[in-house]
Amino acid sequence: MTTRKQTVIDDPTALVVDKVSEKRLAELIGTTAKALEHKRLSGIIPRGVWLKESGRIMYSLERYNTWAENQWASRLASKSEVTPSESVLLSTVSVEVNRRPISRPPRGSQPPVVSVLV
Repeated sequence: MTTRKQTVIDDPTALVVDKVSEKRLAELIGTTAKALEHKRLSGIIPRGVWLKESGRIMYSLERYNTWAENQWASRLASKSEVTPSESVLLSTVSVEVNRRPISRPPRGSQPPVVSVLV
């Protein structure tokens, strides 16, 4: 009986795969493949993040992570640390509700004529 020597990979980055299918990326990020497809087709996820290879949609994990981080950073930058100021009109307008009853036709009045087209 011959013994086979197992290959040991010392470099952990050698096991990392950058290109994954749309279904696999959906599993990794916790969404559905249909949601990713919608974002891809509507242009939310740019073409550089995904590529069509042999009829299959493949995503680059590195590019997806970079794109997602940029989205996160741009949303945080758009929200200032200070509470957004309110409109001057909002602070000067009375917010009391004017409760008026719904106007109803007087009793005994003719109901409106309804015509049915055939």
